[in-house]
Amino acid sequence: MASLNGFGRNFGGIGRALSEQNYRIYWYGHLFSSNGVWIYLISSQWLMFHLIQSPAWLGAVGFAYMSPVLFLGPLAGAISDRYGHRRTGMIALSLGIVTSFMTAIAIVTGILTPVLLIVFTLVQGVFFSFDFPARQALILQLIERKNLSAAIGMNTTTFHTAGFTGPIIGSVILSFGNLTFGEPLGAALSYATSAMTYCCMVLGVTRVQIINPLPVIKSIKPLIPAVLSDLRAGIHYIMECSDLKMIMLLSIFVAFCLRSYQNLMAGFAEQVFQLDEHGLGNLMAASGIGALSAALILAVRGKVEGLTRIFVYGAMLTALALLVFVSNTQILLALVTMALVGGFIVATSLGGQTLIQNIVEDEFRARVVSVHLAIIVGGSAFGTLGIGWLAEFVGFQTALGVMAILALVVFTFQGRKLLSRSIDIEAVHPVKKD
Repeated sequence: MASLNGFGRNFGGIGRALSEQNYRIYWYGHLFSSNGVWIYLISSQWLMFHLIQSPAWLGAVGFAYMSPVLFLGPLAGAISDRYGHRRTGMIALSLGIVTSFMTAIAIVTGILTPVLLIVFTLVQGVFFSFDFPARQALILQLIERKNLSAAIGMNTTTFHTAGFTGPIIGSVILSFGNLTFGEPLGAALSYATSAMTYCCMVLGVTRVQIINPLPVIKSIKPLIPAVLSDLRAGIHYIMECSDLKMIMLLSIFVAFCLRSYQNLMAGFAEQVFQLDEHGLGNLMAASGIGALSAALILAVRGKVEGLTRIFVYGAMLTALALLVFVSNTQILLALVTMALVGGFIVATSLGGQTLIQNIVEDEFRARVVSVHLAIIVGGSAFGTLGIGWLAEFVGFQTALGVMAILALVVFTFQGRKLLSRSIDIEAVHPVKKD
């Protein structure tokens, strides 16, 4: 125990989060599954561009994975609040494992088409819609509240560490499989690997102990009316809290205009920089290095104070870095700017996510988290689809540049309103609705 206490003292927020055994068990599974998500993403991008050389189709596969969160995320949060966060997460993860293996089998048997890949990706996105908000709400139940910001920071750090390691692992698996078995069997191997990493998360979720249970929603209403009633109550709660509403609105522009770049890298790699799957992996890994650096800094920092500034200025710097990226065709400068983009977007995302978790009252936690997830992932889905469609006419660089300018304008004028509320937003205890 002494060594763990020393670890907590020496490594700030990271140490405080990992010093709790419950969270460590959870984190081990999260470490593997986070890499699995990035392996899945890079494999889907490469595979779709292998099947059909089209920016629109590339945008469509990104949309298919993320769009279910926009439509189902809030509903998933209400179900999770009512029937248990651990149970919901385990079921969704298990079904996602089956879907990944089915995709791999379709590749091996030669029946996979662009349309079928969209279908499999859409189904996987549905399960992700239920899995992610449930597991986010579970974090508070595993730790002391004073360590919540540190644990969220550690979760984000881990995911964006995987943003560095996952694309590298994925590109190696793709290359090895393609060279050994022929294209596109490397993608089948990647999907199978991704499924195995999700198994680690299932194991972790089954082993944790709930030490801080959230309030259980009880109702005599039938299932569907009860869940819809819970969902309406959650949305009403958000709309009545001006700080939550402002963060959610700004998060829409972050998602739609800025986060979509990750799902378009296969097109940039091939059409702008003339790179193969190794080059694609390098671009995504560069973004991951920046993301890892920012996430580590914020996780060690481990406090809420100052996160409003980080949220606002992080978005503005992301937009500026993207403008540099799209105005360049030199790979070295592209790697540098991708690292900056990755770092700034993580700072923005972690700032917004932690502020929301700090503001929300416990009884609405999963519903609010799921609405925020629906915004950042669903908004990114529509951004990916829109930029992919626009890129058919004006090219990847111009399309993404227009979105970056839009985000920069919005945060320049609206961000100051949020900054004026920073003291109340960053208060230690949840802010009650207005």
